This record gives sequence, C-alpha cells and structure tokens, in this order.
Amino acid sequence: MDPAVGSEQGGERRPVLVVSNDGFNANFPLLTVLSCTKAEGKKRKVYSFEVVLPKGMVTAKYELILMPQQIRTIAKTRLVSRIGAITDLAIRAEIENRILEHLDIAFEAESPE
Repeated sequence: MDPAVGSEQGGERRPVLVVSNDGFNANFPLLTVLSCTKAEGKKRKVYSFEVVLPKGMVTAKYELILMPQQIRTIAKTRLVSRIGAITDLAIRAEIENRILEHLDIAFEAESPE
C-alpha cells in the first residue's frame, strides 16, 4: 500500500479485507479493500468506527483492527496470499455497518405511499 501519504496506511505488507463483491472481483483487475493493523504492541486507541477482529478469527497469530476509514481500491497483483475469511455473521454485520456509517450511507425503510 505504498506510497503512503500523511495518515494513510502504508507499509510493504499489510493485511486487508476484500469488501468488493464477487461480480466486480471476477471482472476487473481491482479489489476494494479495508486496511487492517495488528492490535498487539500498539499504543493507539481503537476508535468506535473500527472493528476488532479477535485473535484466531482470521489469523491465529494476532488480533487485528479493521479500519473502514481506510477503504481503498487496489490492483489484485498487490495481494500476496489469503490468510483467512470472516465467517462470523455478527462481525460481518458490524463491518458492513461501519462501512455504511463511514460513507454516510443510510438505508431506511420507506413508508409505502
């Protein structure tokens, strides 16, 4: 995710969560992703708009902080390997809600007219 500028997440290797849909992923050389950072050893706070992925959920090695504020489209060639998948429906819903909140997208039921 280099080169990074300012508060952008960078680094030569960083875990990401692919959030673009399968139809897009199958037809374009790009993926939409959310950056993650390792929680262990960090003195930063976890913000209310971020999602903590417990150790063992995606990788057995460490807890991750998923950052919806760092949504980005990258080339598929940037991916090195797959480290796991998020199958917990509650966590998936939380991630979806955080993305929608960050992008200020609200889906409210409309009353029938």
